[in-house]
Amino acid sequence: MSFNFTRLVINSLEMKKVRFLIGVLLTMALAAEAQNQADGVKALEYENYATAKRIFRSLSVNNPTDPMNFYYLGNAYSSLGNIDSARIAFNAGTQADPKNISNYIGLGRTYLDQNNTQQAQQYFDKAKSLTGTKDINMYVLLANAYTNSAHPDYNMSANLLNKAIEYTNKNADVYWELGNAYEGLNKSGDAVNAYERAVELNPGMAKAYTRIGVIWRNARRGELSDESFKKAIAADPNFPPAYREQAELFHAIGQDDKARASFEKYRSLADKDDNLEYRYGVFLFLTNKYQDALNVFNDLKNRMTNPILYRLLAYSNYEVGNYPEGLRQMKEFFLEMDPAKILPSDYEYLGKLELKTGSEDKAFGGISEAILRDSSKYYLEDTIATYLYKQKRYAEAGDHYMLKISKMPKNAPFKEVASSYFQAGKAYYFGKKYASSDSVFAKLSNLSPDWPISYLFRARNQLYIDSLDTARSKAFPYYQMFVSKAFADSNTFRKELTEAYQYLGNYNAFNRSYGSSLYYFGKVISLDPNNSEVAATIKEIRDSYKQQTGPPIVCTRDSSGYQIPAIINGNNMNCVLDPLTLGISVSEQGSTRYFGGEGNGSASMVSILKVGERSLKNVPLAMKTQQSSEIALGADVLNRMNIVVDYPSSSLLQR
Repeated sequence: MSFNFTRLVINSLEMKKVRFLIGVLLTMALAAEAQNQADGVKALEYENYATAKRIFRSLSVNNPTDPMNFYYLGNAYSSLGNIDSARIAFNAGTQADPKNISNYIGLGRTYLDQNNTQQAQQYFDKAKSLTGTKDINMYVLLANAYTNSAHPDYNMSANLLNKAIEYTNKNADVYWELGNAYEGLNKSGDAVNAYERAVELNPGMAKAYTRIGVIWRNARRGELSDESFKKAIAADPNFPPAYREQAELFHAIGQDDKARASFEKYRSLADKDDNLEYRYGVFLFLTNKYQDALNVFNDLKNRMTNPILYRLLAYSNYEVGNYPEGLRQMKEFFLEMDPAKILPSDYEYLGKLELKTGSEDKAFGGISEAILRDSSKYYLEDTIATYLYKQKRYAEAGDHYMLKISKMPKNAPFKEVASSYFQAGKAYYFGKKYASSDSVFAKLSNLSPDWPISYLFRARNQLYIDSLDTARSKAFPYYQMFVSKAFADSNTFRKELTEAYQYLGNYNAFNRSYGSSLYYFGKVISLDPNNSEVAATIKEIRDSYKQQTGPPIVCTRDSSGYQIPAIINGNNMNCVLDPLTLGISVSEQGSTRYFGGEGNGSASMVSILKVGERSLKNVPLAMKTQQSSEIALGADVLNRMNIVVDYPSSSLLQR
């Protein structure tokens, strides 16, 4: 006897299939016995729609006379986006009990989903004809249909529910649906009030606590939001949406470790299907786990046809540096997606991917389109500006930084505004647009008067703008201002102070203000001891002076600076040397003590100033309210006496 081995294998496989199908049917039958309508309703509330569908399909087969099995089955299909299947279920429900209003309302919703309000109204009117105006359940079901339709009418929902409240204010479901309607109308306060009334009437309504938590989260009231989610979990520890929304709260407040733990709890309670994995991938992306998100999306792309998946694949590939692949997927997304549903962020990522793959013009176009569609994305001008800056196209970069500033909202963070001005000014400076750079830094110095760097760049710009003489005198006041703002932090501004001191030393030497010149050159040496050029200049200036005859006048140095003994209007006093002062300056205390309040900033004069054997008449006197010392001499005054300070020996030299 011969055997057909192939036929034998096929027959064997078929028998296995039969046994498997019998097993499946037995399992479904046992599941139907174990699960009842309450289990299915709970699955719907838990947003486990696939489980709800399975339960109610089984229940509708085993108990085809109960119209509510078909109503809940239709709701499960609607929630899964299967309108045709939902309509079949609702129709079956009307046949199971033609006098039950639920399935007529369900049918009406399927037509609302297709924006066919006329057909929907016919079914709603049919439901109304089968019951009385005081039927609270009718109002709840109608409101649910209007709120959860693909084309919702929240005002209609709210009106229906407020009508129901006229008959009773003790139905938790009415207030739950009213909260949903108010959320849709962006009436957050009214929604919270409705949900709070719902949990008063039904303390176990975890879904109401959850929605309150979402509202507080969106209002950036993190503590109140967290408290609401905890109440939801306490009311029902197995309510999946509470953990999902809690995860989003933790992510929003920067606690991603807690966010991931909450989301994992959500995953353990939710239906295990592609929709859950899709949500998980989105969550991983939002919490910056880009490679993990990419792994999830790559696994899903063979099973899901949703074009949004291409969006997320493109975004994730950009974030992990797979730019060519990301660009390919982004282009695929644009081909497949309804143009009306394309987001500004899609143009943003398209532009950034084009930029990374060398298509500059297309990239700028995509980024500009993103900003045009969403003005809050003004910051993307930075992307273009940074690219241009790295390409050493500095002037163009400056233009884009300024374009960003022009698009900023009035309430933009100060730090961001100031940073943008700095980037623009610096770009213009390196792009040799010195007048533009100076204008930008002038604005920045007005915005932040105590920040030294603005004055430094204004000084640098003036070195190029002012070509009238070799001293470049227009830079002088800005270098002085920079020093006055930065000298107390020489560690931070060591290099910049060295530049400023050297300029001020050269400027004063050029103008024969040797005392000020030596002071600033001394500062250069203190910061840059190996500066041989400055050391030679100091020696040249010192050599042109000599130690004065008679007892030397020795300066002392303390925390205030160099103290110089002097006689002012016949009074002996020690004065602090201040190279930034023209003439003599006094503090408010010194003005009152020595001059009877005369040093008030006006054209007050000191009659006689004497230092050693040298004297000077009619020296300007000005008051500086913030001056730490009572009285200070400017190096220019000593210079007019042909006196300079020899800083290394702390003594005075004269010609």
